[in-house]
Amino acid sequence: MSKAIITLTRGGFDLGKRLQQMLNDSTLYVNGKFDVKGPGIQKIEKNITAFVGEIFNQYECLIFIMATGIVVRAIAPYIQDKKIDPAVIVLDEKGKNVISLLSGHLGGANEYAFAISELLGANPVITTASDVNQSIAVDTLAMTLHCAIEDYSDATRVTAHIVNGELVGIRSDIPIFFHLPENIDILDENEFENEKYKGMIYITERQVKKDPDKDQVILRPKNIVLGIGCRKGKSKDEILKAIHATLKNLNIDPIAIKHMATIDVKQDEPGMIDAAKTLNVPLVIISSENISAVEKEFDRSEFVKKAIGVGAVCEPAAMLSCKNGTWLQRKTAYDGITIALMREGEFEYGNHCSRNKL
Repeated sequence: MSKAIITLTRGGFDLGKRLQQMLNDSTLYVNGKFDVKGPGIQKIEKNITAFVGEIFNQYECLIFIMATGIVVRAIAPYIQDKKIDPAVIVLDEKGKNVISLLSGHLGGANEYAFAISELLGANPVITTASDVNQSIAVDTLAMTLHCAIEDYSDATRVTAHIVNGELVGIRSDIPIFFHLPENIDILDENEFENEKYKGMIYITERQVKKDPDKDQVILRPKNIVLGIGCRKGKSKDEILKAIHATLKNLNIDPIAIKHMATIDVKQDEPGMIDAAKTLNVPLVIISSENISAVEKEFDRSEFVKKAIGVGAVCEPAAMLSCKNGTWLQRKTAYDGITIALMREGEFEYGNHCSRNKL
């Protein structure tokens, strides 16, 4: 986790140096007027706002040791969206208070603030409503469960119901192993969504038909793995057409795709690379040697074996890149493209949530 510690005064430098020694992967930025040197120490040679613009998107967490007003003015021109902005923390020179200023949930600023406070024996200052009320926000729930939020405006509305103490229901296709506030019910498949629920959270890779008259949000587990093989020269559009046909047939939303996987022989195929970029997912490459070791478990093609050295691609690529997977679709051909699909399983949803970000 890359962190920048930014100071302007001598008192700030003393605390910053102390904090740098406690934090992994951190760089300490100091006023250029100070005659200080050392590993991981760099000087600020321009005004603070211009400097912040240079580093704002280079670090996962920016830790300022200075007045909050200075920080607010310095970061204001560069704030874009809570989905991409870094965590921003503010400390006073004496290290008495640690303020979570920006990206408290998705950026992890609240967790950073708690962790730094524990290191310094300081007071964490958290102002997000869900944390103050010992509740949970939808974006925190999504982050804990490794899910993507389909619509952030939906998430805001449902979070408001949770924070206000109103009853919210959850339908989830994945297990939830951690404690939820008392006003959140996990519904089983036989329970009816009645009017007592002011909001609903759906956690599923499947398509959901939403009720426009209710506050509902959909969280997508990133648990779908696509194994893909193709003839040389297949275009991005052809590959995407085959992928979308597969997903439509299985009633799966594209947001749920964790990655695409293929054999190393196909790693330079422009169509494969561009399709992964369009879907905004990694393209995982499996070596020919690893596929050769397991190909006997799958339906093989002698034509493919003569062409690339192995007789199966999409199924072994999916299986070898998927942890504890379940088959949702075995090898299916789409005009020179083969696709197999697995759902990753046995993930410890929620068990990773902790304050050890440092």
